[in-house]
Amino acid sequence: MAYTTKKSLLRKVREGDEIGWHEFYETYKPLILRRGMDFSLRTQELAELVQKVMLEFFQKDLFHGRYDIDSVPEELTFRYDEKKGRFRDFLRRVVTNHALKILRSRRDQAPLDGLAHAIPDPSRNCDEQWENEWRQHLMTQALAELRGQVASVTYQAFEMYAMKRKSVTDTAEFLNLSVSSVYTARSRCVAKLKAIIGELEARQ
Repeated sequence: MAYTTKKSLLRKVREGDEIGWHEFYETYKPLILRRGMDFSLRTQELAELVQKVMLEFFQKDLFHGRYDIDSVPEELTFRYDEKKGRFRDFLRRVVTNHALKILRSRRDQAPLDGLAHAIPDPSRNCDEQWENEWRQHLMTQALAELRGQVASVTYQAFEMYAMKRKSVTDTAEFLNLSVSSVYTARSRCVAKLKAIIGELEARQ
């Protein structure tokens, strides 16, 4: 996945900058799929959900024979309107609405004695669940940006010691660092990560 370290996608959204199709697609597809799985959508339905959500954001005939999903022109862009409210709330509404439409379509197509009763109750997919998923998404973005801001060995030390829970001695030995350097790398990365998350989270 391609990331920009100078200006994150969420900052672009917040500031109303144009966002390219491929950057938006690669960044938000995992979050859309995760939300779709909350509704127990099937594999084909998840693919349909991604297409419908992307179509709504870009308002182009991307999925009606004009373009193949893997060869969409780079120039297609989306600009977010702040009047719609916080972007994460807007995205949640769009994804949830399309997921419910897919569930209704499944119900309508099911035989009378078939699987209609197996459709999950969407009321259990609460806002708190979405917030947890958004925070996971935010952390993925923040870690990618952090990786571009610090030296490779610094990030490796942070990843091994702070994230993968390797011992400080094992981390130091593997990376040929001193123990104090591992501690310093962790402290530096934690501070930067908090700043990045705070910036990305603002007004989103």
